[in-house]
Amino acid sequence: MSTFLSNLPDITFAEKEPAVIEAEVFARFEKKLGRKLHPSDPWRQVLLNFIYYLVRQRSNIDYAGKQNLLKYAGEGFLQNLGALLGVEINEPSAAVTRLEFLLSIALPSSTIIPQGTRATPGNNIYFATTDDVEINGGELSVIAPAECIQAGAIGNGYLPGQVNRLVDTFPFHYTVRNIDTTQGGADREGLDSLRERIRIRPESFSTAGPYGAYIYWAKTASQLIIDVSVKSPSPGVVEIIPLLEGGELPTQALLDDVYKVCNADNRRPLTDMVVVRKPEVVKYKINLVYFIARSNAAFAQTIQDRFDVALNEFMLWQKSALGRDINPSQLTKMVMKAGIKRVEIVEPLHRVLQYYELGVADIDNIIAINGGLEDD
Repeated sequence: MSTFLSNLPDITFAEKEPAVIEAEVFARFEKKLGRKLHPSDPWRQVLLNFIYYLVRQRSNIDYAGKQNLLKYAGEGFLQNLGALLGVEINEPSAAVTRLEFLLSIALPSSTIIPQGTRATPGNNIYFATTDDVEINGGELSVIAPAECIQAGAIGNGYLPGQVNRLVDTFPFHYTVRNIDTTQGGADREGLDSLRERIRIRPESFSTAGPYGAYIYWAKTASQLIIDVSVKSPSPGVVEIIPLLEGGELPTQALLDDVYKVCNADNRRPLTDMVVVRKPEVVKYKINLVYFIARSNAAFAQTIQDRFDVALNEFMLWQKSALGRDINPSQLTKMVMKAGIKRVEIVEPLHRVLQYYELGVADIDNIIAINGGLEDD
């Protein structure tokens, strides 16, 4: 355990010392009873049984509380704490080395040594090549990377030349040997190592370099921000485009707030130049004719009201995300759910938008004609 963690004060979530709990229970009971409990008192024996279970309960409470803290957490609990920060326990890893294969004579053609060719130093330890390698015609040797088949520290420490027996032979082979001391094998990570990696994990967090980090910090500027596009249009430049609830465009003041948050020295990588700007509005027209089934004639007014609501919902949906394609298929879907039998859409046409663009309906160019009743 690191010095930092070991120097933290010990804490207790629940008193579990039997003598302390016993004194507390007896004192309270004697106060209620109005007399002392002598060693032969039957009540004393009853209370001792109660105290036994109370000690166990307090111990469980104290244990459960401590498992939420890095200093005390056991294996399963510690792995769950690590998962909160994206830290996983390191499973056993295999030792690695390089093997040199030598032919007895130089051949006119190439000799392929396939991946998985094994050599051993004995003791049932095997190293296998991790790539296909080729001894070219006219040459005698080749070097291949190899990994111990058995994971763990068991494969470490074989000196050059000790891995020298070929298991998977091939024509004209002469010798094999490791040219590096085998190393890198490790057993499953210990809890103290995992505990320390979890503790220092925040040190590896980027200030705001990743895409998601800029989005996170931009949204902290205002609860009204519902969407943020982040791109790097050129090296060293980060472009941030926020969008507000209801598809509203941010004011310059809000853009300044976003800039202030994202451009802070403790959040922005030194080499980034942050640019915050409004979305570019792309206006689209709506021109359509819709029909109601004759069988629903009695509900025509209700369906028309639902159509109006659906049309408004589409326009809100369209401007609620940056870079969302102008999509007449979505319009069809939404008005059909309102009970319309059929709709003929002239406009809008499908249009792919860029990350900085926002589709907004041209309010002065909306034509939605009720085509009347139509047979089913």
